[in-house]
Amino acid sequence: MEHEQNKNTNISANMVILDVISEHPKTEAVFKLYDEQAGECICCMMLFETVQLVAEKYHLNLTELLSKLNSASVD
Repeated sequence: MEHEQNKNTNISANMVILDVISEHPKTEAVFKLYDEQAGECICCMMLFETVQLVAEKYHLNLTELLSKLNSASVD
């Protein structure tokens, strides 16, 4: 059962920011890296939105963001 859970650690574009951070606390630092580019605290303003919506709103590279989030989630 535990092995199955580890298989599902991939963070996807349709995940809500709150869920991402709750399941993978180290990802909060990744969102903070983008605060300056966004011009505001992403975690404060977009906590209940999806990763994809955040990327669209702040003109972030979704592929790059997901890559960084997934890297942080396995550290």
